[in-house]
Amino acid sequence: MTGDHQTDAGRNGNRAQFRVRAYLQKTFARPGHELTADIRYLDNWENSDQYFTQQTFYPGGGSTPSILQRALNDETEKQWLLQADYVQPFAKEGKLEAGIRSSFRDMTNNYSVTQRTETGWQPLEGLTNNFLYEERIHAAYAILGNKAHKFSYQLGLRGEITDVTTTLKQTNQVNPRQYANLFPSVHATYDLPRQHAIQASYSRRVRRPQYNDLSPFMTFSDSRNFYSGNPDLNPEFTHAFEVGHIKYVEKGSFTSSLYYRHTDGKIIRIRRVDDGGNSTTRPENLATEHAYGAEFTSSFSPKTWWKLDGSLNFFRAITDGANLDATYQSDTYSWFARMTNRFTFWKNLDVQARANYEAPQQTPQGTRKALATLDLSMSKDILRGNGTLTLNVLDVFNSRRFRSITEGSNFYTESNSQGRLRQINLTLNYRLRQAKKKTKGLDEEQGG
Repeated sequence: MTGDHQTDAGRNGNRAQFRVRAYLQKTFARPGHELTADIRYLDNWENSDQYFTQQTFYPGGGSTPSILQRALNDETEKQWLLQADYVQPFAKEGKLEAGIRSSFRDMTNNYSVTQRTETGWQPLEGLTNNFLYEERIHAAYAILGNKAHKFSYQLGLRGEITDVTTTLKQTNQVNPRQYANLFPSVHATYDLPRQHAIQASYSRRVRRPQYNDLSPFMTFSDSRNFYSGNPDLNPEFTHAFEVGHIKYVEKGSFTSSLYYRHTDGKIIRIRRVDDGGNSTTRPENLATEHAYGAEFTSSFSPKTWWKLDGSLNFFRAITDGANLDATYQSDTYSWFARMTNRFTFWKNLDVQARANYEAPQQTPQGTRKALATLDLSMSKDILRGNGTLTLNVLDVFNSRRFRSITEGSNFYTESNSQGRLRQINLTLNYRLRQAKKKTKGLDEEQGG
């Protein structure tokens, strides 16, 4: 006999963070000739305490007693970032840039799940572990750019060595991942009459699996749905080609472009359901994805106190996951749009409003539904210009909900989740003998 399963969850948590940064700069006689060094340290701690109440209701009537379960999660993160950059101008408009960067990140995740019984709280088998993530990334780059008459170019090459080790201490499962790669890039622009220009570019890019993508430990949302990372997950690599046109006007610019992106090892979360109705979801490397699209961007200032930035992107993405299952295929047409309005009032009061919309699109296992959000920010210089007071409201309408339909040969699932509720942040920055730096407001707050 089957039944409907109802799960209610409650969550409490705490978080603390400590950051330190040292920045050094050496300038030379020629403008633009400089050497900089940046050292950063991050120490982050977070825990959560979640309770789940589950009850099963049968079609013919009746139900099972409620099951109360508890999930404790304690996470730590320590990160060092060391970076040095050198810029050497040459000729009239040429520039050579080079740099090195190393990052060291150690993360731990102590996780346990217990269930209340007549004799007290008892651990659930297979749902308690201590996960350790160690990441070392070393990189070096060089960029050469110059302009000759109407033609300008930029050539770049970045080399990276990545060393990631994950360890499950309870079971002593150790999974090292090491790889080295080169990432070339080429960008060229040719100026045309009447403030027009055409551009062409190529770059090779990487998306590395993150901490949660690699952890093999099953996280707990209820007794029938489990989520984990995949310790055998590889990075996805993309070859990106683009051609475009720019029109410069007195108060801004307008850009249109066509692009093609070929991705190997596309990372997508795959859900599987066993005969008992229990589901597991984890990221997998699908074979390839081919994406074609057209993008339109603009930056325009209708007034001295008002600036508009926007983009509109139409694309087709063909994803092939036949390396895992012949049914993991999708061919979708979709689009997304972004718009940011920046207003400056009374010289030292800045207001920003950013709206995003993502249209529905097909996935290899179903559909991702539309997403629309609005973020607001206000900042004002105070204390004779030495301080800045900033108010951010992230997700004004509380609409950043990720909705999807996932289906397979033996299941159909509708999901509606929200990782973070509306946030209101008030911050004060005070500068000691330091000039104010330009910031991106909402972009800085969300890291994108």
